[in-house]
Amino acid sequence: MSKEKEFSFKDEKEYRDYLDQAPNKNWLQNRSLGNKNHVYIPIFITEANADLIYSKWNVISETGTEISNGIMFNVKIQALPDYPAAEDIFFTGSAATQFKKKADNHIEFDVPNARNKAIANAFAALGNVFGRSLNRSYTINKGGKEVKQIIDSAMTFRKKPEVKDED
Repeated sequence: MSKEKEFSFKDEKEYRDYLDQAPNKNWLQNRSLGNKNHVYIPIFITEANADLIYSKWNVISETGTEISNGIMFNVKIQALPDYPAAEDIFFTGSAATQFKKKADNHIEFDVPNARNKAIANAFAALGNVFGRSLNRSYTINKGGKEVKQIIDSAMTFRKKPEVKDED
């Protein structure tokens, strides 16, 4: 007796709606970049989330290039969304990290760090649930109304949009 496959999503719309959600605030971490605090989603959470929404996903191409005092990493990922009749998608990500001069074995840590950041960058391009809109504020004009969407780094994600009528 064959068991019918259970999908994470009933169709592409449900999958895309999930990607558009704000990330769970329990997933978020803060870090300082320059003089600003930034919110990010740790790679283990990104990968666990990807495992839930894709039947399979793999890094199919990766390159690391030494630059000045650091490394630039690029990845290409192939994934199969987990809904009926889904087709493979391909997406890319890149990241750079500075070598840390504090340890003799810094490359042992810095190269995987750059790779992980590139993977997180690739998934972030797919939707808000992976952190695409973290640390951003933007304005959209929808049907003659200006909608300001704010995603701040104080762990508040979807403030009510400010809507202004254009008169």
